[in-house]
Amino acid sequence: MKHMQALPSEVLSQLEQIGHGIKTARMRRRMTQKELAERAGTSFHTIRKIERGSPGTGIGYYLKALWVLGIFEDVRLLANPERDREGIILEAAGRGTRARGRLSLSRDF
Repeated sequence: MKHMQALPSEVLSQLEQIGHGIKTARMRRRMTQKELAERAGTSFHTIRKIERGSPGTGIGYYLKALWVLGIFEDVRLLANPERDREGIILEAAGRGTRARGRLSLSRDF
């Protein structure tokens, strides 16, 4: 699969960790993959892919599984702009500069 080759190993590793965490949470709840699939509104095969960390499975399915299992609270930290240190620094460094020139209004009436 071409799309898996394009992903950095760190991304693939993180997907595997998330999948493992979902599987562990499911098993601790003595829930089958089929039960999780029913509660998440997806198929047994999708849950299997999630638990393997498949990069081809949509993020929405990962998030729904986390939500169903009650381990969703930390998802809000993903891509949180308040945690983007580099972006905050770049934004602060760019303050005082204008992205475009000031427009002058015509006073011809």
